[in-house]
Amino acid sequence: MLTNDMRPELDRTAGDRAALESELLDEMTSWSSRDRGPAFKTWHRHALSLVHLTVLFELESEGPLSMRRLAEAMDVSDASATGIVDRMEKRGLVERRHDAEDRRVVLVYIADAGRRIFSDMAAHRRELLANLLGQLNETEMSALLIGMRAIHSAKATEVANEPGTDAVAAADHAAQPPPAS
Repeated sequence: MLTNDMRPELDRTAGDRAALESELLDEMTSWSSRDRGPAFKTWHRHALSLVHLTVLFELESEGPLSMRRLAEAMDVSDASATGIVDRMEKRGLVERRHDAEDRRVVLVYIADAGRRIFSDMAAHRRELLANLLGQLNETEMSALLIGMRAIHSAKATEVANEPGTDAVAAADHAAQPPPAS
């Protein structure tokens, strides 16, 4: 439960907006070594290097990539990317397939085991957050929910206003529930 000295003043003047925004950013971006520890332990539990995690992140966010594009995204040579993908493929984290349109192009896909890493990390983070939410009363949780929904709405609006954004895709993105993490 929050103590009185932890509660923001609710009657701030318009001139205090910058100060309030700064405090919110401090609260939202603080990540102490105690906070980082569980995330690194989750990565370690899967015996992932940061390079492997980067590959999985790129494939999850961008979809299948050619070896050349993956090498560029990691800022390594094609040969290094090939070695990395070889090791990851042996562990079942990724798979390679020939492009249907141009069989000369080999695409790298995230495999089910690679996806499980992100779902395990999200489940672990959700569990940690649930423990923290257990310390809040209903009023505090309601206020936090309002704030989180406002952030997700602002993000959806920003995505919808990006140049070249498909209005249908942006609306679909906005309709998605916020991530559990």
